[in-house]
Parts: sequence; structure tokens; C-alpha cells
Amino acid sequence: MAAISNGLAAYSPNTIIPVTSTFFMFYLYAAPAVRMGALQHLQIIHVATHDSIGMGEDGPTHQPIELANLYRAMPNLLYIRPGDSEETAGAWIAAIGAKQTPSIISTSRQALPQLAQTRRGGVALGAYVLSEAESAAVTLIGVGAELSFALEVAKQLKVQKDITARVVSFPCQRLFEKQSLDYKRATLQRHRGIPAVVIEPYAPNGWERYADAGISVTRFGQSLPGKAAYKFFGYEIATLTTKVASYLERVHEDELLRGEFVDL
Repeated sequence: MAAISNGLAAYSPNTIIPVTSTFFMFYLYAAPAVRMGALQHLQIIHVATHDSIGMGEDGPTHQPIELANLYRAMPNLLYIRPGDSEETAGAWIAAIGAKQTPSIISTSRQALPQLAQTRRGGVALGAYVLSEAESAAVTLIGVGAELSFALEVAKQLKVQKDITARVVSFPCQRLFEKQSLDYKRATLQRHRGIPAVVIEPYAPNGWERYADAGISVTRFGQSLPGKAAYKFFGYEIATLTTKVASYLERVHEDELLRGEFVDL
């Protein structure tokens, strides 16, 4: 599938834009062909589905805990993980505009809420602020199918702990790296001493560039109904809220933690 798409794209660049689609996990099998497309600067759009542990019952063989790291690291490829339909539209706009770069648009299977704060134009920036707060004690980074979790945790931190959190959506690391240093600083605010915590049920590798701590997954998935899988791995709002609040307490007691990526 991906190899055939390379041939179509190479045959008539900027005329034929091939589109492939399958479960994100199966792009592990397609990785050599996807890599060749990136190496040859071919515009191809790969539409990946079922990219979250929230897909549930298919279990660890179909839950791509580690695969995003491969594609985030692959040169000349845009791995975009949108959080709702608005960001998905932005992902398509970015992919169509990437004339010499293949893209992977990575989406969920399960239903997701449509978020009022998302902006399709923000996807082109790689990351953007969803919810700002002048006196924030923490930045929560939300990604893809779990973006809404970051917004909910921010609400609960304020209600339960009187902790103010700002929220950043981070659909594409490579697009974010193309932005100016001023923009990157303004988005993450780490230069102001505000710790950042990323919430994504993938392997945490790479997030240490942008966050001080992560609520991530470091083992294979689990065959459970979607909501039960989130609960099993600690992705319930109450549990996430407690983890973030506890981390901030630890940072208050040990300032050196700000410079050390912590798995929560």
C-alpha cells in the first residue's frame, strides 16, 4: 500500500497525492516504504486510525504505544496527532501543503468530544495555547485523543487544589520545531519556571525536550473495553489530577526536579 503510493507520487509529483489508510499499528509493517517516501521527498498522506489505548478490546497487538516515537524521529515526515475534528481539518491542511514531505495523520477510533478551544490554524504551528492563565503553576500538554483530558485536569486542579493550569495542544513536534524561539518560549513558558506535564499514553521518549514530567505508558497495552483500558493505565481524570498535584508538591520540595524528566 505505502510502496504503491510512493510509485504514484513519484510518477507525477504535485499532480497525484496518494492517500493510504489503516490502523496506526499497521504502519509498523509499512515503515520501510513510508521511510522511502520521506527519503525521496514524496507527498503522500497516510491516514492512521485506532491510535490509542482507548480503542480497547483489540489489545496490545493493536495499541501502538511506541510507534509514534519512530515517526516523530523519522526525517522529512510530519507525524500529526489531532485532538478533535477541528484539529483534524488542520492536519489535512498541513499535509496538503507539505509538497515534498509525506504525512501521517494519526486519529482515534473511539468518539472524542469537539473542543471549543481548538483551532485548525494552530496545527500548522505544531503546538499552541488552548487555555492561558497569567498565574499558572503548571502547563498541561495534551495530545491527540487525550487532549480533552488535559483540559479536564486543568479544571479539576483549580476546583480541588486551587492550582491554576494553562493548557497547550501539541499535535506535531516537527512543525513546532519550525517555529521561532520566541514562539516556542511563549507557548511552553518553561523559561518562566513553569513546569510542563505531558499527558499521552505512549512511550515518553522525546517529550523531555518540551516537558518536565509525563504521564505516559512504558509497557504494552491491555485488552479491555476502552474506558477500562484508560482506567487500568491511570488515565481517569481524578487519578491524573492527583498525579499532577503530587508532582507540583515534589517540585516545591526539590527544585532540581525541574531539570529532570519525571515519569508520573
